[in-house]
Amino acid sequence: MPDLVLVRPDEGVTSVQLNRPGSRNALDLPLLEELLARLTAVCLDNTTHVLILHGAGDGFCAGADLSLIAGVASTTDPVAAFNPACETFQKVIHLLATSPKVTVAALHGFALGAGLDLALACDLRLAAAGTQLACSYVRYGLVPDGGATWALPRLIGLGPAMAMLLSGDPVDTEGAYRLGLIHRRVANGRHLEEAQHWAADLSQRSRAAQAAIKRLARVDPRLTLSAALKEEREAQRRLLADREPFRYLSSKPAEH
Repeated sequence: MPDLVLVRPDEGVTSVQLNRPGSRNALDLPLLEELLARLTAVCLDNTTHVLILHGAGDGFCAGADLSLIAGVASTTDPVAAFNPACETFQKVIHLLATSPKVTVAALHGFALGAGLDLALACDLRLAAAGTQLACSYVRYGLVPDGGATWALPRLIGLGPAMAMLLSGDPVDTEGAYRLGLIHRRVANGRHLEEAQHWAADLSQRSRAAQAAIKRLARVDPRLTLSAALKEEREAQRRLLADREPFRYLSSKPAEH
């Protein structure tokens, strides 16, 4: 049986590929467990600076495997039956969002439901032309369980987020770019190549500073400005104490 997740390290940039193309990379429990194990190993690997998440075959990820939902529905306790997959999925989401690695989602074809959640958990997203992105849970009588109700309003604003969440309707690459859902649009078939170029550039920046920025940017938005400034000051203090900026200043112009 082929690996459900393929990992390819290359000079500080590690590509992690969902490898269930015959099922459109739909997420079932075996895939989720393998994805969590592989991502955990990559995030503990000091040689990896940037992580690229992408999918094999026709698209990124079609969401949860419908056979998983059907199997849960046929049990006497669907909540208990669903818990292992849900808990594993949420661990994957949390790991992508909080890892000190820079995470890039390279999308093509489709990123639907839980697949969109995976992309939203990454720091940066690019999509090939024609990619369809949808928060499709509502079409199956479900709510997002991978963070979309938290991430989408923060990312694109409450109004557009509510439209996506309540309808389940897809947006294409152009629409997603206009909303701010993705950061870059690329030609069809070039999503992975362009992600690798972007990752190589990102890997030239300070790892410690990027990790601190990730922590700060994901702080509770209800914090007051004073509290946010305090968090930033403390992060800056740690970087200076570790002499992190001085590794970069000698070869950079005197500007931020």
